[in-house]
Amino acid sequence: MGMRLPTVLTALLALGGCVSPAGPEYRPEPNPAPRDLRTYQLRLDPPLPAEQVRVEVVYRATRVECPVSQAGVRLTPEQHGQGLIFQVALDQFTDPRCGWQANQLWVALRAGDNYRTRFSVPPALDQQVRWCRLNPEHGTCLARQRDILDYKVPGDVHRVVITRGQ
Repeated sequence: MGMRLPTVLTALLALGGCVSPAGPEYRPEPNPAPRDLRTYQLRLDPPLPAEQVRVEVVYRATRVECPVSQAGVRLTPEQHGQGLIFQVALDQFTDPRCGWQANQLWVALRAGDNYRTRFSVPPALDQQVRWCRLNPEHGTCLARQRDILDYKVPGDVHRVVITRGQ
């Protein structure tokens, strides 16, 4: 009897609409020709090579009809003089059911074999500064240099400046 109750309860919930069968996973289709591009520059002091920096853009759906609430895209920054540059397509996805908008830029710095040292900023920024302490176990980024210097975790400190435009 104890084994039947969960089976019966699950069947009732499924019939009542509380449990939905697994369907195809929704993935927004990328815009084949994005035109609304925004360029950003990253300056790191001391510098890090481009392969030690990861950039991700999180897009949020502005319409409730969308099957998911957010989607992300990983970008590859390129070396440009003393800094790195990358472009964000504000019109990355064009599904009219979703009304996609770029919501956050995530910047991650590699320490050891991972990218746990991360921070996010809104894409509408003009310039933001973060102070990051690279540590493979518990890296962190903070807005003030004094706070990152007081942070009692070992690791190199990098000043990261992200600026819209080149």
